[in-house]
Amino acid sequence: MRVVLDTNVLIDGFNDDFCSEAKLIDAVTAGDLTAIASSKMVNEYRLILRRLIDDREYRTKLENFFAMLEDVDPEYVDAVIDDEEDLKFLEAAIGGEADAVVTSDKHLLDVGEVDGVRVITPDEAWRRAEDEAGGAQEWNSLVQGWGINSHDKEA
Repeated sequence: MRVVLDTNVLIDGFNDDFCSEAKLIDAVTAGDLTAIASSKMVNEYRLILRRLIDDREYRTKLENFFAMLEDVDPEYVDAVIDDEEDLKFLEAAIGGEADAVVTSDKHLLDVGEVDGVRVITPDEAWRRAEDEAGGAQEWNSLVQGWGINSHDKEA
């Protein structure tokens, strides 16, 4: 799944290692989930987090997250939103062909969907990520039962 994570997801991930936000960050760092961001978003991430997060361990965790981000060029979005600063998340999602924008921000959640990209909560994103991982695990188990390694490529 390709996602755009709003800055509030990164901030909220600090509160609890077992919350959906933290699990999403860990999934990106592990390479199980693809997070995309524009340079404008990364600038906001770094600015806000520098101001709000002083825990060295969490900063290191986020630096690892930043290293995994796929840089995308934003694309214009014709959407009505109460906080126009949030348009950068939608624009990155469209430009990077994301499946979803993940946020706790009411202004973004009220958009619902734009150009085929859904705006969802961190809990919903984590459920979708788990469902996709579960489907992949089921497939791998099935083909291994047939004596096939699903990671092998044909010569």
